[in-house]
Amino acid sequence: MAKNKLLLVFILISNILYGQSDLKFTNISEMKWEIDYQVYLKMKNDSSYTFDIRQLFHIREYPSDTTVDFIFYPVNLGKEYINNLAERTGRDSAVSEQATYKTLWGALHESLGGGWVHFINCMLYSLETQQLDLTAPLMKRPATQWKPDPITDTYQRTKKWEYYIPVDQKLAIKEYKLRIKRNEPGDLRNIPGEYIELFKSTNNSDYIKYIENEEFKLVAKIDLVKIILGANFLGEIQIDYIRNQVLNSVRDYSANRLPSILVFDEFDAAAAISLDLNGYRLESLAFKSSANLSTELIEERRKEINRVIEDINIYNQNSFRRQLLNYYK
Repeated sequence: MAKNKLLLVFILISNILYGQSDLKFTNISEMKWEIDYQVYLKMKNDSSYTFDIRQLFHIREYPSDTTVDFIFYPVNLGKEYINNLAERTGRDSAVSEQATYKTLWGALHESLGGGWVHFINCMLYSLETQQLDLTAPLMKRPATQWKPDPITDTYQRTKKWEYYIPVDQKLAIKEYKLRIKRNEPGDLRNIPGEYIELFKSTNNSDYIKYIENEEFKLVAKIDLVKIILGANFLGEIQIDYIRNQVLNSVRDYSANRLPSILVFDEFDAAAAISLDLNGYRLESLAFKSSANLSTELIEERRKEINRVIEDINIYNQNSFRRQLLNYYK
């Protein structure tokens, strides 16, 4: 059965076609990057938005010089992916309701499809919208005086956790440090460094203030790290809860969310990027001081950026394939 599933995944991967973006899917009608560090966006419904380039996610890692298994960017989910997910979950709902899951990754991958970047982006969205609550009743550990005999490593590491995920910042950072000390980062390697730094520099008081000030994007980044830290300690009930909340949030995903703007520093370009079935898709580009660039140079850079995105998608697919081979050995 496992081999059949693996073969099916390989067939799907081998059928993926990478090419230049089909911009008919975007809601953007105009995008400009002026010299005042502002990216200006005009949508097809005539609404306009401004982004400060200094506050956007900057792309500095490429497949040729990265040390992580997956290259992850926080981007919106594309219409094609959302529509496919709705069809898939509707078609497979009866099977999914009867299924049991041993790992969080396995549960969400079976339902969400895609790879690691889909898993993380969907998780982030459910946290940002507060549909996934790490302190929900099903996530709370039962109070007990029971101790294993002999005392296990898992018991020692989790005995002070109130929830199945280390919600308390002090305990979460303690678990993080233990992972690093033992050289067992696991999937922490594939979380953006800025998320890790935010997590490490946030104490419990700061964390509570973020929640009180409704800074849910910051809270989501921190909680994402906590989920990865606690993923191996989840039971089937908790895995199923997280899976259901993530699926519910993605089903309700708003196609009217503002586009995700990322900056390619090497090319002085700001790019609107979404996540489709196969990976990242370029929707629109704006070059810094484009009036000073020739038409030929703009087209050359556009092609280069498309090639970078293509390379990133292939790199992620190959990493995913290697992990599947290890999983199904």
